[in-house]
Amino acid sequence: MISYRDATYLDLPELVSMEKILFADSPWSMGQFKEEFKGIPRTHFFTVAVDSNNEIAGYAGVMVVAPGVEADVLTIGVLPEFRKTGIGRAFMEQLENWASDRESNAMMLEVGVENAGAISLYETLGYSKISIRKSYYGAGLDALVMRKELS
Repeated sequence: MISYRDATYLDLPELVSMEKILFADSPWSMGQFKEEFKGIPRTHFFTVAVDSNNEIAGYAGVMVVAPGVEADVLTIGVLPEFRKTGIGRAFMEQLENWASDRESNAMMLEVGVENAGAISLYETLGYSKISIRKSYYGAGLDALVMRKELS
């Protein structure tokens, strides 16, 4: 059974540890997480998925700097053993709802061009491919930029 809750500063050591597994080529540091968490709750929202043992299975974050502007998905990561269970879809729903509540007009995200599973999920949620960012995640690690209009 998976449940969701807002991420807290107490989660940061676990998120940093997971980041090294999920994004080995370009993991966020503790300092980067702390900087992003400074925006909670005004401009940033982070959520975690926890299993029945209250262990974190994944996390996601979004930023909306002002009403009427695009939201930026900052991160979304799910541990391999919890993938294809609906966590990613639930995260995106939470992020989109939070952004809509802040009057954001669209959502933007970057995803590794090789991450077919995530790209497929985003497409089923209504995201369109708009460009490629060369070496976004490091040398030779390109990102696909995707966008969705919010209603």
